[in-house]
Amino acid sequence: MQQRREKTRTYPNQRAAAHHAPLGKNAKTTTYTVRPAHLVCGAIACVTATLAVVGTVGYYLLRNDMMAEASAERTELVLEYQDHIDRLRAEIENLNSRQMVDRESVEIQVMDVLRRQQDLNQRHAIVADLVARAENAGIYLSSDKPLPPQKPSLDGRGLAAADTHDKSAIGGESELIDEPVKALGLRDGTSRSVDPLTILQQPVDGANAELLDEKKNSEKQTALDAVKADISAMDVESTAAIDAITVATEGRINDILDITRKIAPSVNTALRKKTSVGGPFLPITDENFPQRIERASNALDALRRIKFTALRLPVKRPIKNGSVSSSYGPRVDPFLGRLAMHTGTDFKAPYGSRVYSTAPGTILSAKWQGGYGKMVEIRHANGFVTRYAHLSRIRVSEGDHVLAGDLIGNIGSTGRSTGPHLHYEIRRNEKPNNPASFLAAGEKLTALSL
Repeated sequence: MQQRREKTRTYPNQRAAAHHAPLGKNAKTTTYTVRPAHLVCGAIACVTATLAVVGTVGYYLLRNDMMAEASAERTELVLEYQDHIDRLRAEIENLNSRQMVDRESVEIQVMDVLRRQQDLNQRHAIVADLVARAENAGIYLSSDKPLPPQKPSLDGRGLAAADTHDKSAIGGESELIDEPVKALGLRDGTSRSVDPLTILQQPVDGANAELLDEKKNSEKQTALDAVKADISAMDVESTAAIDAITVATEGRINDILDITRKIAPSVNTALRKKTSVGGPFLPITDENFPQRIERASNALDALRRIKFTALRLPVKRPIKNGSVSSSYGPRVDPFLGRLAMHTGTDFKAPYGSRVYSTAPGTILSAKWQGGYGKMVEIRHANGFVTRYAHLSRIRVSEGDHVLAGDLIGNIGSTGRSTGPHLHYEIRRNEKPNNPASFLAAGEKLTALSL
């Protein structure tokens, strides 16, 4: 039989006890026997424990690394996602800002259009008032205004002269001339002669603002441009109307002053001094529009004063129909047979024809006046006096006020007269004036619709 080997192992405490305790007979020794299988199992257990510890430590170390890596990846994803969100938010804010700018731009333009429209309405009210005043003064801007009827052709003095050899209708008082040649040389010659609010009221709240795209903004801008174009056109029309009124009115003033210059020099000079019109005509702009309005208004006021003065001059015809049988100036007196000054104009007309006042005035006398026969004398403005002689009937009384065209009597042949006619005189400061010049001026003023 194989002998079993036993191994005795002494532990440290035992050795110490053996070292210090004296050996005697009764001393006992404890012996442990370790078998090889036990050693193998212990070794295996130690290795297993070691591997377990190492595995556990490695697991936790690996786990921490994996968790750190996963955390880093999550952090990177979060950062990328946040960056994407920031970019989207910035784009949205940029879009909203651009829409807000577009919306504010449209609103600003609409408010500017409304302001311009309000200014234009005020300007149109002023222009409409000026146009009405111009039409009242005989200045018409409409191109379809009918022209005044054409006047019958007359001679150079504006009168339908009869045969100078007709002696059947002349008369009146005569003043003898001491210097006939000089008097003949001083005879009168011919006279010289444009809705934006709808756009603003469209929805522009937050929800609708996000729906505004380039097409809608373009449509709004197009509508605004159309309104602006209309306002600009109306603005041009209003300024053109002011321009036309000013030019036409100042031209009419100059025409009237030119016509009345010869028949009433002193009156004409006074009117020119009071009428501050003319000067270089400047283009109408927003800067000088008020000055242009003032100039047009001043011109209309001046025209009204000038027309009032001109129409108070004795420029109307004293009879409707009739021919001139004897003009103003030196002539051979039909009763004396000598050269004498004829101080008026004789109009041949049928007996009883109506005689009219040639200007507004007051009746100075209405009675028989020697060689004038039945005569009416009227005092007018600016020192003028008219006489209507040889009447068959007087229809006014002294002190009466008459207007131009009022009936004052009928043609006859009373006084120094060779037949039915009207002897018509115009005097100023007791000096006679040639009626032909006044009648010619009256024809021209009538052509101006005065």
